[in-house]
Amino acid sequence: MSFQSCLATLLFLAVALASLDPSVRCVDGFISESRPDVCVIPSLYASSNATADDSPAIQAAFTECAQNSVIVFSEGVDYNVYSPITAKNLSNVAIVVQGNLHLPQNISYVQSIVNGTSYAAGTGYWFTFSGPQVDFIGSDNVTTGWIYSYGQAWWDANAYPGTGLVNRPHLMSFNTTNGTIQYLKSSKPIGWNVQLLGSNITVTDTIIDAYSTTGSFPFNTDGFDVTATDVKILNSIIYNGDDAIAVQSGSHNVLFQGGTIGYQTHGMSIGSLGQNQASYANVTNIHFDDITVVNGVYASRFKSWIGGQGLVQNITWSNIRVYNVTFPIFVTQTYINQGGPQTQLENGTVIDRPNNSTVDMQNFTWANFTGTINTFRPGDGSCASDPCWYNVGLPNLTHTEAIIIECNTNTSCQNFQLSNINVYPQTMAQPTVICIDTEPELNPELGFVCANGTYVPTL
Repeated sequence: MSFQSCLATLLFLAVALASLDPSVRCVDGFISESRPDVCVIPSLYASSNATADDSPAIQAAFTECAQNSVIVFSEGVDYNVYSPITAKNLSNVAIVVQGNLHLPQNISYVQSIVNGTSYAAGTGYWFTFSGPQVDFIGSDNVTTGWIYSYGQAWWDANAYPGTGLVNRPHLMSFNTTNGTIQYLKSSKPIGWNVQLLGSNITVTDTIIDAYSTTGSFPFNTDGFDVTATDVKILNSIIYNGDDAIAVQSGSHNVLFQGGTIGYQTHGMSIGSLGQNQASYANVTNIHFDDITVVNGVYASRFKSWIGGQGLVQNITWSNIRVYNVTFPIFVTQTYINQGGPQTQLENGTVIDRPNNSTVDMQNFTWANFTGTINTFRPGDGSCASDPCWYNVGLPNLTHTEAIIIECNTNTSCQNFQLSNINVYPQTMAQPTVICIDTEPELNPELGFVCANGTYVPTL
């Protein structure tokens, strides 16, 4: 670009910004020559005493500013989002969330929407964003820019032994190429938070608060479910009641790094994979690094179904700090999901599955784990069966187990390596392991003696 062209562009932007409503000027850093148009979403929240629905205005903004634009939820403004927002034709759009978004608090109303045929066909997301170069930019001020889902009432209404109310919405589907999510803040999500799809996506500085204040369990409050390539999720704080991150089939080159996950989290997971026995699972090059896990059921977790098929390669968990975690390192190739069809990722039978194939695992590394095993009060509030779903197939647990590796066959786990595993029971007893079918000749650098009992490192 010539100097004259650059100067003209700057003058144009200066004039445009000067004419904008004051609530827009705070987003001047997002307006550019490639995104010259701005849609500031109006709100009826204050004038209606927090009763009016702003969904029509929000949907209109995503229609009007679907390309080369900045869409603004203004700072200091609240919005009621009483209907799902779908924007599937976005291109080069920044979604700037400086205000707070409120989902409906009427459970039966939300259930009726999720149960509707047109909405169900969209797989049940309250926000659906799709297209190239989409940036979701929240506020770096922790007091604003939140999505309030009011999930606590949903968790409280779930009667034991239920595993979550029916017709729960997922919060967001984010499908883009060359996009970002910055400062996403989710308060009391009803269920699943963000499904990432596409490629070359960077997520930074996320806060997900699914902490239950009453003791009822926040079922299926996944942080990130990933079916994408070339993804970075950095510096997250995720307090939830399911996987902080679940990497699903079709994902490659994913980095989850920095931050803290906790409350009753189910950790950093690969899977579940192989539920649909006709589908070939494929996951490669996943790295979880520099994470603190507090009060979780799992820290590092792999889960695949009996009778599944596929190959998972080059997976690493490194520099993981665990505090009061029931299962710090956990592998199972005999997984069965707890809950109804709504919680299933794929089609496939749950019972009477033929044990005729396995999702193979190759080149897995666990390095530099430190911390404590939850010995005194293991597990979490998701136990809705006897035995608990997380204890099925694992009799005689002492909850001193630092490592549990349960391979389905003696050839399905290859090139496993564990090093510098310094994780101890809270009683300060010797840590133990459960190791099934991890054959020494296929795992020459395993790093410990594969025998049920006391943990004996060899590296």
